[in-house]
Amino acid sequence: MTTTLVAGLLLVTTVVAPVAAQSTTATDQGSGQDQSQAQTQDQSQGQSTNSTPANPCLSTGQTADQNMNQTSDNSGQTMNQSSMIGTGTDNAGAPLDCWLALNAHQSHWYKFRYGYNSDQDDTPNQATVKLSMDTAGCVSFEVWTQERLNAMWSGVKDDDKLVGPVGTGSPEYAAIERDSTSDKNQNPAKLIWVGSQTGSATFYVIVKNHRDATCNYRLSISGFSVSFPSNTTSK
Repeated sequence: MTTTLVAGLLLVTTVVAPVAAQSTTATDQGSGQDQSQAQTQDQSQGQSTNSTPANPCLSTGQTADQNMNQTSDNSGQTMNQSSMIGTGTDNAGAPLDCWLALNAHQSHWYKFRYGYNSDQDDTPNQATVKLSMDTAGCVSFEVWTQERLNAMWSGVKDDDKLVGPVGTGSPEYAAIERDSTSDKNQNPAKLIWVGSQTGSATFYVIVKNHRDATCNYRLSISGFSVSFPSNTTSK
């Protein structure tokens, strides 16, 4: 099955080789792979590398420290919400549709299912991942499949189709200059990734904070063919 380029940022591939969207650099992929691998290895040993407030959602203008203090007295009531923020493939879930605090050098994991039915879908529907952050450049996100994660963890190097994430978030277009091709027409505080494919698969979105301070962000994943399976659903 050959790879077909669709308009804009959309790249349709086979069932095995998933969707690719906006561009990503080899350097970003390498650093992202190392951190994703290290975090998941810790998780497999029963350790959690991410410290999440009991109530992860932040109120307008609230800082992560204020959120931690506010929820310390009622952590029992909000523990189920806290557990919805994944730290790896085993407990990744749907976005919470609210502002979250991500601690320095930590990651949050999310999961969505992309469905494609050749009998019903004339063309693949788009899946869209969007992220807003309070400080431009403080976080990034990558989109992976289980197959690509397995290849990275096993040290696969000779198959370019399986090296690195499917894609990464790129700055959204913002009309700042009249020249529509200008690099300045970007909003670095908002990232987006769009893609589709002729096959069904589970995708993981890893939000990463590479800085030395906490960053607040909000993530959304949408699309006609997008669903959010439970953590007990087979991949």
